[in-house]
Amino acid sequence: MDLQKIFRGISKKLMHDFEMSAQINHSGNKGDYRENALKEFIEVGRLPKRYGIGNGEIVGHISNVSKQSDLIIFDQLNNIPLMFDSKVQVYPIDCVYGIVEVKSHLSKSKLIEALDNIKSVKALSPNDTVKKQSIFVSQTYKRPKPFGFIFAYSLGGNSLKSLVENLKEWESNNSAEYWPNLIVVLGEGIIYHMKKGTFNETISSETISEDCYPSDFHHKDDSFFYFYSHLLDLCNNMQLPKVQLSKFLDLPIRQGKYIVKNNDRIVKEGSKVVYRFNEAFIDKMVIWCKAKGSMTKEELYKNQFGQLPHGMEEYDLNYQVYFYNPNNLLGLHEVDNAISVGENNRPVINPKVGIPSYYLVIDNETYYFSFSDITDEDYEVIPGKKVEDL
Repeated sequence: MDLQKIFRGISKKLMHDFEMSAQINHSGNKGDYRENALKEFIEVGRLPKRYGIGNGEIVGHISNVSKQSDLIIFDQLNNIPLMFDSKVQVYPIDCVYGIVEVKSHLSKSKLIEALDNIKSVKALSPNDTVKKQSIFVSQTYKRPKPFGFIFAYSLGGNSLKSLVENLKEWESNNSAEYWPNLIVVLGEGIIYHMKKGTFNETISSETISEDCYPSDFHHKDDSFFYFYSHLLDLCNNMQLPKVQLSKFLDLPIRQGKYIVKNNDRIVKEGSKVVYRFNEAFIDKMVIWCKAKGSMTKEELYKNQFGQLPHGMEEYDLNYQVYFYNPNNLLGLHEVDNAISVGENNRPVINPKVGIPSYYLVIDNETYYFSFSDITDEDYEVIPGKKVEDL
């Protein structure tokens, strides 16, 4: 059996389908037709059952979402999409092997568009480790990074050489962690990254680095065979973690340079909108707390309540936290009549008292504070979120 001839035949069929799609007038339908032609080849018996193929958006661990991806290769045995129907599909980054951006004619503008899409996916990848537990052994390994391929049916009035120059220009302004793994033009060739000082191409996201440079190879009719081989090899060499869906129920958000959690549910009396603490307040609180230093939760409770809450576990008491107290508010036990009864039998806290009544998790550290230290300038409305959404 001559695999080379088989894949050349497949390449010709894809090109024939591409030429036939030119008869479709609506540009959206053309795109769907061409994406589906590639998807059907890969999906129907050419990839192991554990690999699913979809399209849509990918969500990360900090409420960040990718751009729309043409083809998403995901783990469909151990993981599931967060949303899935014929039009809307959302996948957690944990279950994604990589994406393929499909273009009809790979002009410079279409190349940049595809590169930005790949960057939006790679930017979601957490830079951490994953623990795999079996009956007898526990294994920790670095989380694999998703790959990004560009597949084009033809050149867009240019050449592989000019695409290499366009790619170099884009990569000069973007970190290597966002660079594409492979660019293929059907019937023309492939652009790989080469390690400087070697003649070896590097494909995986872990091995593409600043000491790599893009280079074109004119595989011609064998281009599709190389594309498919690299796609299969990358998937087979990646070990994805299982998705923990609970993580996606309460995702942190990025505010400026901080990753913040528990900052999406502030409600003011009589208001129908939801507030959060703004970046200026977060920055002010972090700077003050870092200068003051952290304390244990036990110290915080004894300082501000005079005693420990009943039933607190010892491991929780030793947990390091910060307490934002710029006005040196006193503890509950240090002020006479610290809490009185106001209108409608509501408790009123003496303004001299600092009760750690709320906290934010900022860059995985916990910051407590009292609402007595908060002003209206510290809040901002969360666009589009209403009280009934909570």
